[in-house]
Amino acid sequence: MRKLITILLGLWVGALAHGTAPVWVIDLDDVIEASSARYLSDSLDEARTSDVPLVVLRIDTPGGWMDSTRDIVKDILASPVPVAAYVSPEGASASSAGTYIVYASHVAAMAPATNIGSATPVRGDGEAMEPNLERKVVNDAVAQMRGLAELRGRNIEWAEKTVREATNLTASEALEQNVIDLMATDISALLAKIDGMALETKTGLVTLATEGSEHQVITNTWFDRSSVKTMLDALGDSLWWVIGIVLVIGEVVLPGTFLIWFAFAAFGVGLIGVVVDLSGMNQVVVFGLLSFASLSLGYLMRKRRGDPEVPAFADRTQAYMGKTYTVVEAIENGQGKIQVGDSVWLAEGEDCPIGGSVKVIDSRGNVLLIDVAPQNENPPN
Repeated sequence: MRKLITILLGLWVGALAHGTAPVWVIDLDDVIEASSARYLSDSLDEARTSDVPLVVLRIDTPGGWMDSTRDIVKDILASPVPVAAYVSPEGASASSAGTYIVYASHVAAMAPATNIGSATPVRGDGEAMEPNLERKVVNDAVAQMRGLAELRGRNIEWAEKTVREATNLTASEALEQNVIDLMATDISALLAKIDGMALETKTGLVTLATEGSEHQVITNTWFDRSSVKTMLDALGDSLWWVIGIVLVIGEVVLPGTFLIWFAFAAFGVGLIGVVVDLSGMNQVVVFGLLSFASLSLGYLMRKRRGDPEVPAFADRTQAYMGKTYTVVEAIENGQGKIQVGDSVWLAEGEDCPIGGSVKVIDSRGNVLLIDVAPQNENPPN
């Protein structure tokens, strides 16, 4: 009977273990930037609602932006789900920003043949900071690192030294000097070694039960990790203003393409963003709605004033055929510009000086093909 009870208890415990959510592994293997911070923040929020027992940050980074690093540190400190920083694989490093993240995490671990350190703040362009500014920035970083070291019970002296002197440690040195908690060759070994650890999180004490646990690597989308995303993050709140300016320039270079109305929509999103914090998807939706409204309003305004130069969107150049216009940029070597209504268009054809009259005979895309008009034909504009 006792043997039967033992078997049933074993099956019950096994079923509970099988039903536990797997440990999440998130790779921070590039420059730490705004998209990295946002991705990690979203992942920790989802881990909390998914009852994930532990999040492992697999770190291999040369450093990154201080603001983004601070955001990551704040999210780790506020996380009810324990976070283990794991510098891996062999040959990886937790340089600069990575050091702050390791110190902030509930568990700090490194694989053999990895290193940590060089946490001195530097300018993004690599140039030296003005002495007074450098002193302020370094002292601020030192205070942050010392605070994290005190919170996690790690080496305070080395935390300050790596900021002031950009010192580095190997994994074995870091373990010996109480910079990290343990060394592990892989994720499975890490989960086995931290099993039973009691960790203080924002919501209370959590005891890990991770030996033999399954782990799942949480991947980010290509776009969020791309250089395009990095560029957009760097632009931040200025993004829609930049898009608007580019569209205005596009309208000047390619007149008659209606880019100006999309520019108005982009500026509109920029203005709304000043007073309302919109998510990326909502910004795109607002841009689409404003673009439609802007195009419609522009078309109705021109139609109401009876502008004969404005054709339907699909065949706008057809309204210009056979009409005479003024040259505003001399047509030389077959190329120049002419005034069409309130727009300037690219034109190709016979050479003609500024102020001359030309007649549109055909079009090629957004380029009007012209002939020099007889002297008795005056342009309508």
